[in-house]
Amino acid sequence: MARIDIRGDIIPNEYGKYYDKYGYDCVYPKKVTDVIAAANPAEPLDVYINSGGGYVVAAQEIYTNLLQHERRVHTHIESAAYSCAGWIAMVGDSEISPVAMLMVHNVTGGAWGDYHDMEKEAEALKQMNRAICAAFCRKTGKSLEDMMKIMDEETWLTAKQCVEMGFVNRIMDGGQKSGRRLNASGQLMVTPEMMKKADEEFAAEEEQREQLSREKAMILKDLDLFGV
Repeated sequence: MARIDIRGDIIPNEYGKYYDKYGYDCVYPKKVTDVIAAANPAEPLDVYINSGGGYVVAAQEIYTNLLQHERRVHTHIESAAYSCAGWIAMVGDSEISPVAMLMVHNVTGGAWGDYHDMEKEAEALKQMNRAICAAFCRKTGKSLEDMMKIMDEETWLTAKQCVEMGFVNRIMDGGQKSGRRLNASGQLMVTPEMMKKADEEFAAEEEQREQLSREKAMILKDLDLFGV
């Protein structure tokens, strides 16, 4: 069994270093593809979900990567499958903890400019909602119109409701153990300000390493002069 954890914020690959620096849980597409690449092609892929969502494009990439191996995928919703984490839960055979929940809502975003820019952004968000709906419709058999309404209402579903509505195949039994546009239930952990500060620290650390390397080279050069 290969284990894939969808835990914490769902982020683009390039944000991973910031989350790692601050010690926050996260998942990004490369983490998922690395597990898949290292797994035996014959073994199942077990996906464990406890996430409030995150970046749309990152979640779309993870969903697509898993969808390519759907027959091998077994999804386990441990606690939260909110926002775009919920799309990922639509892949493969699935189960949900009796106390877990699924939440679906519209994509959020923002724009700056005149009313033409606002209209373009609104249309982009609508189109993205339709794209997201495809994952839910494929799993549940619901129509696009019905699924769009569920998203419009920001719907929170219990484990029982998830199974009744077709979002999840079954509820876990008592002995089961488990291991810039946003679609997230709250604020992401790492802010742009924190990233800026981290970049400054990364640069300082890199400069320190280069300085030590230069000093080492000078010492070795001096030793060579003395035949040491």
